[in-house]
Amino acid sequence: MTEKKKDKEEDDVFPFIEGEIIDLVAGNSKWANLNCKWMNDPKVRQYSRNIWPRTLEDVKKWFEPLPDNQMREFIVFTVYHKHTKRPIGSIGFNRIDWVSRNANIFLIIGEPEYWGKGIAGEASRLMIKYGFTELNFHKIFAGVFTPNKRSLRAAEKLGFEKEGVLKEEMYVDGQYHDVHRFALFKRDWKIKDD
Repeated sequence: MTEKKKDKEEDDVFPFIEGEIIDLVAGNSKWANLNCKWMNDPKVRQYSRNIWPRTLEDVKKWFEPLPDNQMREFIVFTVYHKHTKRPIGSIGFNRIDWVSRNANIFLIIGEPEYWGKGIAGEASRLMIKYGFTELNFHKIFAGVFTPNKRSLRAAEKLGFEKEGVLKEEMYVDGQYHDVHRFALFKRDWKIKDD
């Protein structure tokens, strides 16, 4: 990549939430190819449970503006690595209930060379803070199925409490697995964050 083109791409990155190693950046249609790659990569999608193939046209629709009167059902950011200057994943909230102030948090680090480097933890902490301080969520929840050991440990490290286990809820690679339901309440997060 030429230096001029690289500088131009960096000029198109507008951090919405700044972190130490990563920033959370508003989604950008120029990264639709990367999002499509991550959603279809067998190693990446295994734990995110993307069971349907995603076309590039499907992914590009995510970047279309919502009508003014439509409430957002999800909020998604690109996880942008500050040092390598590249998008490496997505994080967001879905299943948002604006009346009860609850949302599910999700994360996908689409570039495996960034796994196990603390990036998921940093991105999650930034997203949780945004959810509680700017969106005024009451509760953030997550579902993790049994084979995903990293995410099970991460949920507990982030202060999530296990609400329950849904037995044999998820069918993956020919087997049924339990889904562990975690939740973090704003009141508990504030105590841990102080």
